[in-house]
Parts: sequence; structure tokens; C-alpha cells
Amino acid sequence: MSRYSPISHPLLRSARNFIMAQDEWSEDQFFLKWYDVDSRRINPEIYSKFHHHYCDEETKDFINYSKNISYAKHVFDGFMTVFLYPFFGSTSRNGILNRGTMFVASKSLFHLLINFCHQKSTLLDIGAGDGNVTQCMSGIFNEVYATECSIPMKNKLESRGYTVLDINGWKDKEFDVISCLNVLDRCEAPLQLLQDIYNSLKKKGGLLVLALVLPYHGSVEYANEWKPQRQPLPIQGCCLELQLNSLVKDVLTPLGFRLNMVTKVPYLCSGDLNASYYSLSDVLLSLTVDCEVND
Repeated sequence: MSRYSPISHPLLRSARNFIMAQDEWSEDQFFLKWYDVDSRRINPEIYSKFHHHYCDEETKDFINYSKNISYAKHVFDGFMTVFLYPFFGSTSRNGILNRGTMFVASKSLFHLLINFCHQKSTLLDIGAGDGNVTQCMSGIFNEVYATECSIPMKNKLESRGYTVLDINGWKDKEFDVISCLNVLDRCEAPLQLLQDIYNSLKKKGGLLVLALVLPYHGSVEYANEWKPQRQPLPIQGCCLELQLNSLVKDVLTPLGFRLNMVTKVPYLCSGDLNASYYSLSDVLLSLTVDCEVND
């Protein structure tokens, strides 16, 4: 017999599910599933640069933050999402409602990735969202720039003190570090974006911090509809490890990027009535401009 009696009212049922979801966190899930890879499937040269990370304190803090969002807040957001749906896309709705906060990595991990760049004056964060992830990287730079399509998210970035550039207004500038975190699978032409990033990085020591959800599923949001990318990445393979090999070999190396370090982390998002948080498998890479490739 079930431990829980049937609950017919949808609001009461979602309240029960919300309470039950608070008990789902297990450290085994964090340490084994979220950070582990099958090393046998990764190219040895790539695996030699693999950093085995773990569930650090900042990651646990984000999980606890997501768990502590009140049930009333989730109910309010659910009603307001229905009201805002005809007028705004999902990113703008999240910005207006102050929900859907993302977490990619802790400050200490970002600093480890960025440490391969010796000059740390300027940072550009492409597709920065509400700036929560940008904040994890920004402390070591003199100037921080960001791009974002959503007007509510642009307002949040400006309120944090970041210089928000036009979506194409960064391509005639040069930066020490550019971060592109979980954008390549949500833009029309990811190959062109990578080429533009290469062109805008300083050719002596310029660094790209890249995050991509694998397995790869590229799509673009248009007025609450998700459509295929115009220029999807030519990534091959049936699993994260094989797709990582293809990402480096077939995409990044030919464009002129040299791998410094790679790791696997959970891409976390604060949740809703159905779950306190959501996660996807992310690969996080530190890449240096390889001038010899395009000479």
C-alpha cells in the first residue's frame, strides 16, 4: 500500500510533491552522478586535462537556497507565469518574477579555469542572464561587460553594476577573457558565435571559458516556441564522453582554441512546484587562443 493517500485537488497534490522533493538530495547523487565520467570513452589527451570536481560548499549553498524558496512563492510564480506567457519569453518571465536562478560553478572553480590567463583586466560574459553566474567570475577583473537579449535581465545586470553591451556591440572590441556559458545550444549559429569570440579575444593569452550541456540538443526560443538551430554544432557521439571528444576535435580545435582544462559539473536551476531544483550535465572548459592555427 502506498505511504501517501490519494490527493485529488491539484494544488494540494503539488504541495505534497513540493514537500516530498525537499528530501531528494543525496550526496551520492552529487558525487557519483553529477561529477563522474567514463574515462575509458574520453580521448587520453583530453582526459589528461580533466579536473575531477566535487560538490563544494557554494554548490550546496545553492541547493539549500533553492530548497528554501517558499511554497507560496512558487504558487505565485505559477499564476503569474500563466498571465505573462502571451507577452514574454521564458527568460524574460524569469527576470520579471526573479525566479529560475542558474548556477554553473563556484568562484573557486571559475578561478581555477581562468587562472590559465595571466592578464585579467577585461571580462565579457555572453548571455549573462541575471548576472548570478557573472558575479562568480567578476571579482578578479577590472572591467566586466555582459550581453543579454532579455530586457528584464539587462536591467538586472545594470543594477549589479555591469556594462551591458548590445548583442552585437562587442565584436569590434578585444577582451582578456570571454565566458560563454550554456549559450551555444540556445543560439541560431553557434559556430559563427565561436568564430566571433575567437576574433574578439586578445591573441596573446586570450581565454575562453565555455560551458555546454551534453548530450547536445540545440534549439532556439522564438515567442515561446522552440525551433531548431540554423547552424547546429557538428558534434558526434551517443553520450557525454564521446560528444566531449567531438566538441574538442571537430569544433574547438579547428577554430583555433587549445584546451587547458575540462571538468564536468551539474548545471543547476532553482525549481518550481514540481521540484526544488533541476539539473543538467554540463562540461566546463578553459580554452586559450592558439594563434598558430589561423596564421
